[in-house]
Amino acid sequence: MSHAVEPDSSDVYVITSLNRLAEHWGLVLAYGLVTLGLGVAMMVWPDQTIAVFAVLIAIQLIIGGIFRIVQALGMSTFDVGMRAIFGLTGGVALVVGLLVLREPLQSVLVLGMILGVWWLISGLIDVIGAIVSPGTGGRGWEVAIGVVSMLAGGFLIVYTDLSLTLLIWFVAIWLVLAGVFATLTAFRLRSQRVAS
Repeated sequence: MSHAVEPDSSDVYVITSLNRLAEHWGLVLAYGLVTLGLGVAMMVWPDQTIAVFAVLIAIQLIIGGIFRIVQALGMSTFDVGMRAIFGLTGGVALVVGLLVLREPLQSVLVLGMILGVWWLISGLIDVIGAIVSPGTGGRGWEVAIGVVSMLAGGFLIVYTDLSLTLLIWFVAIWLVLAGVFATLTAFRLRSQRVAS
């Protein structure tokens, strides 16, 4: 005589959310590869003009913003607060990216401050999201990405007068790390899809 344990509603919700996210692992992979590619391109051509740097960052912000908006739309109605925060940060990233594209020759200080504030807020939201609603990879990766983003943002805010070369290398390393983390998460999601 076996006693079947019925899953509670939170278990069913987590399984359903994981399956839904795993079905769209390609979006996470695309984001990771684009972010990784931007970081590598910045490492290969570090002495290029500020316009190239601004355009690359604007593209990353636009893609990141779209990714966050899609992520917010795909969240369950149980995560209303997180859904709103992800949607809001996605909208802000999209607008900032478009503004930077409009005037790519902005000063390094302004671009550094905008980027620093964005990374600080984005990292804080990633950490809060990992604590409130951990994803498929567990809290570790999400917290790590959030902390790296907050440290990068804080550094750019405090040292806004960095030389362009140092700023480009700093951003390139951050993009490579974020791209690697997102790519690894995508493959993990893919294996979740295959396993279920």
